[in-house]
Amino acid sequence: MNREPDAPFELCRAELSAPVRLGRLAEDWRRDLNTLEAHRIRRDRNAMQHIEAALTGSGDWFGFASAVQAATHEYANESLAIWGEAISLTAQHQGEWLAELDSVFGSWRTLWHAPLQKLPGIEPAVGSFSGWMRTWQDAMPHLGAWPKHDPASTADAQAVPDTAKGG
Repeated sequence: MNREPDAPFELCRAELSAPVRLGRLAEDWRRDLNTLEAHRIRRDRNAMQHIEAALTGSGDWFGFASAVQAATHEYANESLAIWGEAISLTAQHQGEWLAELDSVFGSWRTLWHAPLQKLPGIEPAVGSFSGWMRTWQDAMPHLGAWPKHDPASTADAQAVPDTAKGG
């Protein structure tokens, strides 16, 4: 039995499943942010322990300064690693969010425009923005030429600006 999908039911399914999938993506992102926060706390704790060890273990200013410099160098390296991981995770999660939103809006657009496709004389909808742009670019040569602007024919082109007069 070949039945057409029930558009209201399919639309309801798409709209109800979208918040669940977006909520899952938000929870994944929150989990990764908590992991980054744990890295930051561990980095700060290690830096404080190194400075405390430098205070108690060094007998002179030179030893203390070199221990603090080593702790600062390690702190900076860990900070850069955390920032790199954060940027990578952000790009990954934004890509997932955009893919999910594209899926949600794509199914919504398909379900809402499906009845319109059955009308006589209606062409299928363009699937993407780039397809829409290609359609317009293909249609532009057939619409006629844009009027040419001849700056020599206007009075504004004949006027000489004050800076060019040498005044």
